[in-house]
Amino acid sequence: MSDVRRTPSRRFALVLAAVPLVALLLAEAGLAVRNSTDDSPTSQTGQHHASTTTTQAERAAEAEAARAAALRDVVHRRADALIQHDRAEWRSTLDPARPRFDRQQMQLFDNLREVPLASWTYSFDPGQERPAVGRSTRYGVPSWAPLTFRLHYRLKGFDKRATSLMQYPTFVQRDGDWYFASFDDFRGQGRRSATDLWDFGPVSVVRTPDVLVLGHPASLATMQGLAAEVAADIPRVNAVWGSNWAQRVVVLVPSTQHELSQVVNDYGDLSDIAAVATAEVTVGKGDPNPVGDRIGINPANWPKLSTLGRRIVITHELTHVASRAVTSGSTPKWLAEGFADYVGYLDSGVPTTFVAQDLRSEVLTGKVPQTFPTDESFRGSSARLSQSYEASWLACRLIAQRWGQAALVRFYAAVGRSHARPAAAVAAAATHVLHVSSRELLSQWRGFVRSELS
Repeated sequence: MSDVRRTPSRRFALVLAAVPLVALLLAEAGLAVRNSTDDSPTSQTGQHHASTTTTQAERAAEAEAARAAALRDVVHRRADALIQHDRAEWRSTLDPARPRFDRQQMQLFDNLREVPLASWTYSFDPGQERPAVGRSTRYGVPSWAPLTFRLHYRLKGFDKRATSLMQYPTFVQRDGDWYFASFDDFRGQGRRSATDLWDFGPVSVVRTPDVLVLGHPASLATMQGLAAEVAADIPRVNAVWGSNWAQRVVVLVPSTQHELSQVVNDYGDLSDIAAVATAEVTVGKGDPNPVGDRIGINPANWPKLSTLGRRIVITHELTHVASRAVTSGSTPKWLAEGFADYVGYLDSGVPTTFVAQDLRSEVLTGKVPQTFPTDESFRGSSARLSQSYEASWLACRLIAQRWGQAALVRFYAAVGRSHARPAAAVAAAATHVLHVSSRELLSQWRGFVRSELS
């Protein structure tokens, strides 16, 4: 299963957004000065008001600049404290009047102790404020919340660029100093701060040259097995996709299915999912530009899998990671999931009638699917989830058998690199790579499903 966190590339715009406000204040002050050059009685009165306005504007600008500098300082000290493992400095950024929040944040600091961080920074615009709500007005002292606030971090040796997590802090001012006071004041408005494994408990690490597994201490045995499995399955993916991808993988092992849903930001039904591949990608035209590829394991289902089942699942998810750079909004779910299943089941020895047993039950009653599965049918709550995966796997198997495995890879890449809608992208790739129309591809797939499962 593949999932993405879609975020626009607007990090620099947030910094520049402070310029118009300062320019407006300076323009107001300049206008007041120009109006003060007239010596008439009326202008003298006007000069008095202009001076007052200028003073107010200057004071407002100075106060805003002082607050912005203080906020940048506390944010920088928090980030630096984590990288430098300075527990006292981390605590110095927390509201001293909120002991419960202090305990939570100090636990978070301790939870991150073993995580191999290459960087940890924050970005926000101190000139853009989020409107106050009930919980953010409860402190009895000046408070302020940024309109946007992002955590950026890289895992050492695995993330070339930082992944980005949206957070919603509230800052308070006590005795002239600013502190972090909360990260959940805006949850009631649907503004939930993004979470990662370290928000749920201490993080342990298992590492090989090409695999980094993060989990909790109780999952250490599972993590060690996963590290070995992933390392063994990377060459299987290379044999089909090629080596033009990072070939270095981060795996997350949460303690519960609920924790998995929080970490990968998927609140759908995961009860039939063994694992999920996630990433942050850019919205809009152009390449997906993936950041922060992760494979998340569902601890509720992972123990149920056989050794072969685990190999198939991990190879499937690794295929998503390897092909992510050319998996775009033009790629229909049936192609993304079908291709991953094709690589996952390749040379597994599992009979076709076993892999596609739910779809086979329908075919035996004469119900051959009319169209490729829709994106909606891949939701965890879909009644046709199994049949959708099975039908998609057979579509990719058909292409590999009739046109060759290399053609399947080219077909996949051509669809993903298209800027067209999925149906048009598939039609164009069918014409240029497979030399058939999309209607003919659909017809051949329906015949293939019938012949393979009857």
